[in-house]
Amino acid sequence: MNIINLNNVEFGYGKLKVLRNIDLSVEEGQFLSIIGPNGAGKSTLLKVINNIYENYEGSISIYGKNAKDYKRKELARIISFVPQDTFLDFEFSIEELVFMGRYPFQKRFQNDAKYDYDISYRAMALTNTLEIKDRLITQISGGERQRALIAKALAQDPKIILLDEPTSHLDINHQIEVLELLKELNLKQNLTIIAVLHDLNLASRYSDKLVLLKDGQILKSGSVEEVLTASNIENAYNMRAVVELNKFTNSLFVTPIESKKRNKNTSLPSIHLIAGGGSGQAIISRLLKEGVDLSVGVLNVGDSDWQLAKSLKVEMVEEKPFSAIKEETSYENLNLMRTKDIVVIAQVPIGHGNLLNLEMALTAINEGKEVIYVKENVEKNIDYTNGIATKIMNELILKGMIVLNSTEDLLNYLENYKLK
Repeated sequence: MNIINLNNVEFGYGKLKVLRNIDLSVEEGQFLSIIGPNGAGKSTLLKVINNIYENYEGSISIYGKNAKDYKRKELARIISFVPQDTFLDFEFSIEELVFMGRYPFQKRFQNDAKYDYDISYRAMALTNTLEIKDRLITQISGGERQRALIAKALAQDPKIILLDEPTSHLDINHQIEVLELLKELNLKQNLTIIAVLHDLNLASRYSDKLVLLKDGQILKSGSVEEVLTASNIENAYNMRAVVELNKFTNSLFVTPIESKKRNKNTSLPSIHLIAGGGSGQAIISRLLKEGVDLSVGVLNVGDSDWQLAKSLKVEMVEEKPFSAIKEETSYENLNLMRTKDIVVIAQVPIGHGNLLNLEMALTAINEGKEVIYVKENVEKNIDYTNGIATKIMNELILKGMIVLNSTEDLLNYLENYKLK
């Protein structure tokens, strides 16, 4: 039985299309994973399904009812959503966080009923968070935080759970732990799961169906065997790979062989990127795909953006792991900025340790360099410097910094830049 149907769904920001011609059906009790390169539209598709982005074209039905006809609380009783960004800086206990999942079922001013407590405790028991229910969400590990957020989602007693990269920023042990939990819930409770996953081998191992996106369109949809082919991977990721059966997991396993050679696109401006903590992943991948001459810095060795840039052989200014940026390193970064046409700032959290990155961007704009800020999440706080970073950002804006809302907007801007 198909419980979700998307027909010719399109979504974009202004004239910029992010999703195009999406036709997709999801069966009840299915574990469906959405895969594809960075910037393909995976997270956007998830948010469109959950009616977070309502101004899409085409139609979406959930249990036979038009998604736009659902009230927010009504839809929340059917679908729960676990976002990609699990950073939480409020000091709620895990128990308090999980009880928030009962909000869609409560009337105004209603106290938590016994059933609300029972289902919340059951959700904590299922996710192995009951024994740490009194600990603060700010004081637990990434794996524990992810399990707590899944417990909150389960407390909604949903029929469908959407997860945006539930294994991002987790080590391999916690990745397996989270996906084993989701698969168990899928099988034992017939819970329909739709997850955005980056790791093709984890997607292969746990999914019933895969949807492969490229440039906002479905390149291939179907069983794992139908989607995970060498030709599909090469087409979507611009990467040659071997696909074979893993005898230990009895699932298909993808081994990257080589990335197709990238030629620098001299018609596009060169970029220096300020990022960190995963904030630059989509930007790095998309700019390199377009052949942009790119550099990054300053990044701490071991940072997730550092790992990506290192693997892709991007020119970079480095700092020691877990160390504040030194003044001499920041001037090395400024000199690298001076060799590029544009400085781009990702929506990276700014603390006292990386504040010098912003200060060097301010120096660059004072020297006449064009600076762009890609602010993908308007509600996300990036200032952990008691207002110093905000002051610098405001000064950058006053001096002409351009603010864009997505990686796609950045690419669109760069395409027009060459016409200047």
